[in-house]
Amino acid sequence: MGESMNSNHKIERINSDIYRIIASYIAERGIATEVIEVKTSADLSEAKVYVTAELDNLENVATFLRGEIARRMNLRNTPKLRFIKDRGRENATRVEELLEQIKGGKK
Repeated sequence: MGESMNSNHKIERINSDIYRIIASYIAERGIATEVIEVKTSADLSEAKVYVTAELDNLENVATFLRGEIARRMNLRNTPKLRFIKDRGRENATRVEELLEQIKGGKK
């Protein structure tokens, strides 16, 4: 059980570090998106990076960012980055709008 907990803690730390590196890159370059979450696979082969907006700019720099992650984190295997548009906020906003319409008696 201890090994599993250590493994989970390691993945959480890796997720946090990748999040920080990518969020910093986005902020420094004024890219119009926000990192929501990073989920790295247990074997470190892939990191899913959930973002709020267009992915074009990020897909173009995925190789660069992977190199930055490798350099800064000193990992034996650096995960391949996969950017995914997170629609959670969009969906939540739409639900709120619909609830307001219902509350106001609008259709």
